[in-house]
Amino acid sequence: MWYKIDFNRLILLLLPTFLRKPVLFGYLKALVSPIASLHYRWSRMREENLKKLSYNSQRCYLRGVLNDRYDPDERQITISNTGNKTQDYIYTQAENLPVYLGTMWLEPEFNYAGSKVDFLVNVPPELMNTKLNEIVATLEFYVLAGKSYQIIAI
Repeated sequence: MWYKIDFNRLILLLLPTFLRKPVLFGYLKALVSPIASLHYRWSRMREENLKKLSYNSQRCYLRGVLNDRYDPDERQITISNTGNKTQDYIYTQAENLPVYLGTMWLEPEFNYAGSKVDFLVNVPPELMNTKLNEIVATLEFYVLAGKSYQIIAI
């Protein structure tokens, strides 16, 4: 490929045959080493950007990037839907409706239908305590505009 350059070989090929001595080769190698270092950093950055671009905002890819970066061994980070439960309504006295509501369970706000949370990101507690800011930054990079999420510990 055009971006893979072997600087030692390039120096050797561009040097005339009668000047190919170890001392001159070492001197030219020292002169080219800053450019070789920049090229190495550029190639690492290129690989990192290509890997970053291989993911998108689909849930399977989002779960993959989170597990690849923050939990590569156990891969416990998951993405799930919200509960979409209906809310029970407590009537006022002016409405003259029954007060008995039956058995009710308290749910987090994001589990009810009509909440502003589109999906849940389930993260192990040890990652929640140590890498929460990094996980949020990764999610903000990949999640589509207008979609909202809630990170919860499993």
